[in-house]
Amino acid sequence: MLQLVILLLASSSFTLCSEVVRQYHLMKDVKGWEDAQTYCREYFTDLVTIRSHDDMETLIKLTNGINVPSEIWIGLKKTGMGTWLWSVGEKTRSAGYSNWAASPASSHHCGGMGADGKWFGGLCNTIRPFVCHGGETSGRMHVVLEEKNWRDAQTYCRLNYFDLASARSETENDELQQIMSSSSLSSVWFGLFRDEWQWSDQSNSSFRQWAPGQPDSDSCTLIRISSKNWWDRSCTVKYPFYCYDDVKIKHVKIVRVEMKSDPSLDLNDEAVSNAILQELKLKFQGLDLQWRVQDGKIFQEKEKKKTNEEDVIVK
Repeated sequence: MLQLVILLLASSSFTLCSEVVRQYHLMKDVKGWEDAQTYCREYFTDLVTIRSHDDMETLIKLTNGINVPSEIWIGLKKTGMGTWLWSVGEKTRSAGYSNWAASPASSHHCGGMGADGKWFGGLCNTIRPFVCHGGETSGRMHVVLEEKNWRDAQTYCRLNYFDLASARSETENDELQQIMSSSSLSSVWFGLFRDEWQWSDQSNSSFRQWAPGQPDSDSCTLIRISSKNWWDRSCTVKYPFYCYDDVKIKHVKIVRVEMKSDPSLDLNDEAVSNAILQELKLKFQGLDLQWRVQDGKIFQEKEKKKTNEEDVIVK
């Protein structure tokens, strides 16, 4: 008796068989920011968090050809509690390392380093040289002698390297100080900034794309589609809004296996089919397999001219 089995194999390991894809949804009904947040949390995951320029472009494309107002809520809101963040998105307190020369003034929202390696807070519009980081692949820091304010320095680093440099450990701090010394610089901007804004989903994303002069006096954030910049607005004003979902997508591989057995052996006997399944699990370690029964049978006999194929489903 010749049997044919089709195995649908899907690993339970996230890295092998699935990926999380973020999906964005534009809600055309206008709501205040908090009502929009409630709606997104009820029907999706949350108000949108923007993590990069790519996310921005995706949202802009989502609105193309749709007749909606040009200002749309996103999930960023002012908390009133300033937190020092790294431009790459990590909170200083989570890194467990700091090297302040003195506690920065409340009006100083951008971080720099002096020649002694100590950190200071400064007014963000002050111009000074800065240090960029090339990212995980290059692992190199790059001094830029052209003087810019902190925000322009961040933009330059993100366009030409990876981001403003960080000093999240004593080793990184010493490396940055040595680079400054080799360039005979007394101070530089690096990737530390104080921020009073928090994403609705509590994400640490430090991506910001404020319009010039923004934010100023209001507490909730919207995108102005025409300029692709962000503006603060009163949270009670009603606008359309973006929600997001994180969707897990599973990938399936198909393997065909032909099995021969003694005519006296009933492959559809529960003990026999279980034993075969265990052998397959040993062969494909790390995969979670389960038979799928069709017409009361797991195995179907392979006919000479016509083949009935059966599946094993993986959960």
